[in-house]
Amino acid sequence: MNRVKLLLVAVLAVSFSFAQAQVEKVMLEQMPGKFVQESLELEAGDYQFVIANNNVGHDVGFVLVPKGKYDASMHIKEAYVTAPVANGKEGMTNVVSLEAGMYEYFCPLNPTAKNTLVVHESVETIKLGQVPGDFTVKGLTVAPGTYQFEISNDGVDHELGFVLTPKGKYDASMHIKTGYVKETVEDGESSLTGIVELAAGEYEYFCPLNPTPKYTLTVK
Repeated sequence: MNRVKLLLVAVLAVSFSFAQAQVEKVMLEQMPGKFVQESLELEAGDYQFVIANNNVGHDVGFVLVPKGKYDASMHIKEAYVTAPVANGKEGMTNVVSLEAGMYEYFCPLNPTAKNTLVVHESVETIKLGQVPGDFTVKGLTVAPGTYQFEISNDGVDHELGFVLTPKGKYDASMHIKTGYVKETVEDGESSLTGIVELAAGEYEYFCPLNPTPKYTLTVK
């Protein structure tokens, strides 16, 4: 193989690896008769769903459809798992390109309820760093819209998190649950929250694990 062909092969391999890296994986766990994750919100883009079978006792699958479209002809075929998922195992779908809209996911083999997946056209990421006992950004003002927070741990020697609430509403029942980080954040690491729809108003954010003061997030 001459040098030009070798170069072409290398470029194609790098391009393929880069494309694969852009596909986000979404974990969904099934227990007997239900999904652990009973709803999802994502940004429009390319995804692969990882389906875990947590002691259902038999094979499970995965069906994704536009909301209310349950006929087999409307199933998003790329979202089928590549093979039935055996008890205690994980399986993966092919790559699914999701446009903004409402979808539902379920497993007829389990069987489960039909769960809602909301896909947003665009989601803005807000980066918030934490140092021992404090946030580096002490207050925010943003326009109403759809957001995801990226929380980084910059020198806190233990795990930390993130809480977002309507202003003055500190009871856990009032926490905006999609504002929790997906994983607690170790020193030197970062984690994304779920997707949060922010309407005009006053909110507060803080970390009880650090712990930090409560800072105001104004949406107007």
